[in-house]
Amino acid sequence: MKSQHSSKFFEAWNAYDSDQSECAFRLMKECAEAGDPVACFTVANWYLNGEGTTVDVEKGSYWLDRLVLLATQGNTEAQWELSSKYRWGACGLPVDYQKANEWLERAAENGCGDAQHHLALYMEYGQYNYKQDRQLAEDWYQRAFDQDHPETLYTFALREFKEGKITEKAITLLKRAADKGFKQAAHILHGHTH
Repeated sequence: MKSQHSSKFFEAWNAYDSDQSECAFRLMKECAEAGDPVACFTVANWYLNGEGTTVDVEKGSYWLDRLVLLATQGNTEAQWELSSKYRWGACGLPVDYQKANEWLERAAENGCGDAQHHLALYMEYGQYNYKQDRQLAEDWYQRAFDQDHPETLYTFALREFKEGKITEKAITLLKRAADKGFKQAAHILHGHTH
């Protein structure tokens, strides 16, 4: 599942990258008001850090609450965002693997390829309070693969190498991953086809 950000969202980031932080904040806040989960998190973070606006912890908390509300209402991207923020302790949220895993599982069940891939990865290696379960991991990888998730395509491509040598099937999967913007796939292709 790929995010459907508005052109205004990208304008906000372009303004931010051009050191026009007040313009970036105004545009990003409009995106957050329209219900973009990433924008909600970004606005919360900017309020907490005073980027493009004055520091306002109360308003930062308000936008984090909006993100939680979107996730609770079934917004898969919001669920994925909350999962990663709790996993790494971003934007004033504490590191909380239990909450991170709950949101990750909800996002994965709702079809988020990023969540499916990471859930598989954590189960494969027994990370972040997940018991190692290679079969369940493989089931989640397959669900992400069926959606053409680029990192999963890359993972499956690496499995197709034989004795360290690239195969036609690996090349096909790497091309699909590279076409979706996965840079490691493009790098391997470049190294093996030139």
